[in-house]
Amino acid sequence: MPIGIATRSTRSPLLSSIKARRSKSFEPPNHNLPPSLGFLLCNSRRLELASRQDQQPQLLLLHQQQRQEEEEEDLESEQQRNQWLVIRLYEAINARDHTAAHALLAPDLEWWYHGPPASHHMMRLLTGCASPSSSSFRFRPLSVHALPASDVVIAEGITGRFHDSYWVHAWTVGPGPNGDRVITHLREYLNTDLTVTRLPPTRCLWQSRRPDLPALLLAL
Repeated sequence: MPIGIATRSTRSPLLSSIKARRSKSFEPPNHNLPPSLGFLLCNSRRLELASRQDQQPQLLLLHQQQRQEEEEEDLESEQQRNQWLVIRLYEAINARDHTAAHALLAPDLEWWYHGPPASHHMMRLLTGCASPSSSSFRFRPLSVHALPASDVVIAEGITGRFHDSYWVHAWTVGPGPNGDRVITHLREYLNTDLTVTRLPPTRCLWQSRRPDLPALLLAL
């Protein structure tokens, strides 16, 4: 005789409580906000977006100022390197180190001279054809100034037995054959009151302030 097994469904109180808590925790939030609160949230959002739009021109201006400052720093460092290159050249010339001096000069250096024909001291020293008077000539700059936004470096000094030789050198620095920076152009002035300007517009970049000497204008 088959034995019948009666089964009865039972529900665990613990399982029921877990399901109840789980279903309660996953109930969707109620988004039916009061009209006044919804208006305040929307208005706050509009004010936030408007504030961001007002800040955009200021942020763009700040970004442009930062880029300009970075470019000025790069330009200033380039001018400083040009200035140090010219100072190194004077040190090599005064030490009569022709190898070090020629390493700082372009092979096709352009030369322009204004002064007495017998006073080509710089040319004679650099070419190795120095006369006795040029051999004792020392270029000790009183100032070396890199012109702003330019590759030109101005140096001035007073030399001579009686300190009667006032000279100004306008050096132009550019890329060399190996990609390094070298001096590519020299304008030499002796006993001349030189004024350096930029055209256009006319703006004075440097002036020797020697009214006792003949005046000359150099326009870059």
